[in-house]
Amino acid sequence: MQMTEMELLHIGDLLNSEALAIAKYTTGASQSTDPKLQQFYSTIADRHRGHYETLLRNVQNLANQRQY
Repeated sequence: MQMTEMELLHIGDLLNSEALAIAKYTTGASQSTDPKLQQFYSTIADRHRGHYETLLRNVQNLANQRQY
């Protein structure tokens, strides 16, 4: 399956957004003194990390399919 340039740009934007969310919530967890907030921020950061990894894995799979 061939992706258009616009689709690739959108995926790049999504990856950037997820990376920003990871950084934001990781910082929130490290700066918070409340253990419940630390856990909350860490959980949300992990969720965004999963989104990032899923997007990246799918793009890599598409790239590998093109090589064959």
